[in-house]
Amino acid sequence: MKTGMCSQYYERWGKMRYRKLKEHGYDYVDYDLSDTDKPVYSCDGKELEATLRDEKKLMDEAGIEVSQVHGPWRWPPRDHTPEERQERMEKMKKSIRMTALLGCKNWVVHPVMPYGTADRGTEHVRETWDINIAFMGELLKTAKECDVTICLENMPMPEFSIGSPSEILKFVKTINDERFKVCLDTGHVAVYEGLTPDGAMRELGDTVRVLHVHDNNGRSDLHYMPYFGVIDWKAFAKALKECGFGGVFSIETAPPQKLPDSLYEEMCLTLSKIAKEIIAG
Repeated sequence: MKTGMCSQYYERWGKMRYRKLKEHGYDYVDYDLSDTDKPVYSCDGKELEATLRDEKKLMDEAGIEVSQVHGPWRWPPRDHTPEERQERMEKMKKSIRMTALLGCKNWVVHPVMPYGTADRGTEHVRETWDINIAFMGELLKTAKECDVTICLENMPMPEFSIGSPSEILKFVKTINDERFKVCLDTGHVAVYEGLTPDGAMRELGDTVRVLHVHDNNGRSDLHYMPYFGVIDWKAFAKALKECGFGGVFSIETAPPQKLPDSLYEEMCLTLSKIAKEIIAG
């Protein structure tokens, strides 16, 4: 199994960022398009193609491939009105098209949250489900046109009605399309009492297309480095092997950004070694 890392954690190295990723032992990058205020979202046509072509060139020269692209995400969620969802829809479709231009096949998205992160037990649960079915169905049209698979991510919000692994699985089975799969986020699972990433992996099985790997204290989504929290990484590695997961072990955490460059890099190297130690079993 190969390892990957999120692009945003290597931005301090500028145009050398992908060479550093390779130097640290990674083969893949999880490219971040979550922030729609980034300049790439304000350009189109030939300008957009040139921007992404330059980015892809940096990756190719370093020997790094894009394993997944993270689509738009904003906090707090602003999905309540049809106008807000339409604005988000257009940016998400653009993100899918950018994913294809980067030569990537996997695009990660969070569920739409029209009534916030705590709709469980309210009269809005059914409407949340219906809005998401319609929203993801529309995105799926663009994904198919671009030969991209949408990967719906489980969420770290126990009071949100499409957040747990079982609810994500139910949703993906309802969509029932080969271009609609799961992004399993280990840290997001760990905040649910009684749930574990290895259990979620076995439950989700071959619907899992990509991973987001990080740890926490079992209560909050803190994006700790593996072994700094509560997750049993030996059990998770075993579950990956039992389920025949053939994708990328993609890290979604990094050392504190406040560290000086030399210490930051030293910890980045350690994190890469941790990832390889986990998948080695």
